[in-house]
Amino acid sequence: MLYPILKRVLDVLGAGFGLLLFLPAGIVIALVIKVSDGGPVFYGQVRVGRHGKPFKIWKFRSMVPNADRVGVAITQGADPRITRIGRWLRGTKMDELPQLWNVFVGEMSLVGPRPEVPQYVALYTETQREILEQRPGITDVASLSFRDEEALLAGASDVEGFYVKYCLPRKIALNREYQAQASLVGDLGVVARTLGLMMSRVTRRRAESPYRAGDHHPAGDREGPGAVHPAPRVAVVGAGEAGRRLADRFLDAGDVEVVAFFDDDAHAWHGVHRGVPVVGMPECLLNATWKQRVDAVGLALEGDSGGRAEELKRTFEAAGFTIATRDGVREKVGSP
Repeated sequence: MLYPILKRVLDVLGAGFGLLLFLPAGIVIALVIKVSDGGPVFYGQVRVGRHGKPFKIWKFRSMVPNADRVGVAITQGADPRITRIGRWLRGTKMDELPQLWNVFVGEMSLVGPRPEVPQYVALYTETQREILEQRPGITDVASLSFRDEEALLAGASDVEGFYVKYCLPRKIALNREYQAQASLVGDLGVVARTLGLMMSRVTRRRAESPYRAGDHHPAGDREGPGAVHPAPRVAVVGAGEAGRRLADRFLDAGDVEVVAFFDDDAHAWHGVHRGVPVVGMPECLLNATWKQRVDAVGLALEGDSGGRAEELKRTFEAAGFTIATRDGVREKVGSP
């Protein structure tokens, strides 16, 4: 096939140009990292590459030295191991720039499934291992959907368990979906979207996501049992037409605050309806950060033939949430 050949040509040309283009910025970043704490500039970690072959991926170091020896491989927003400069590097994705070298030498591609650490790859099913037939990439469709991954993981009691159970399968599914119809034009589109996201984050103080789980929301945080809020705070699970209709009923009534949408479809994430953002997967509501910001959950899934709504209803009720319907939210949750 012609596509793999053209893809490799794009990788070599793109990585070579990128290394030259970002060299001045890379030198400045390296100096800042070195001066900040005297530790190493780069961080190398073993990941699993094409055909299951391990290789060392390179990043600008964004955490304290030896951070991998004092914690899990997955980080969440408030991870104390992240340095001050590292937080900016991660937010802008500038810490990934050294991976252009991995691409240039053929260990990675510009676009491909993000490589995982060996302990997570060991959990792959036989079907999931099919993505190892592809050369791993600096960016992919899953990276774009999960661009606020640290915020999604914020407040998880077991961040590694949450990642493996809820995030990893969705990432693999997105990559398998993309690879089924991958093309050079599609790759260029993913690269363009990634560069656009990076530039928006470099030039703005905050990420473009209108609301992250770690931000302070106008409704305020729960201060304890019986805390008073301006209005009951509802999260709507389902960002499709049914979810938007349910949210509209709440918003038009004016006495219920819709704080966010959640949806199983990662393609719907980062959208906005009437100023309310689509944040991520429904299970994020189980994390402490969101449990402090939501009083009730409205379920409005499209075409639920597999009993997903009932499964989520049981899950959220077990977690202590009220299930919100069109009427009676204030009576169930309480009013100020």
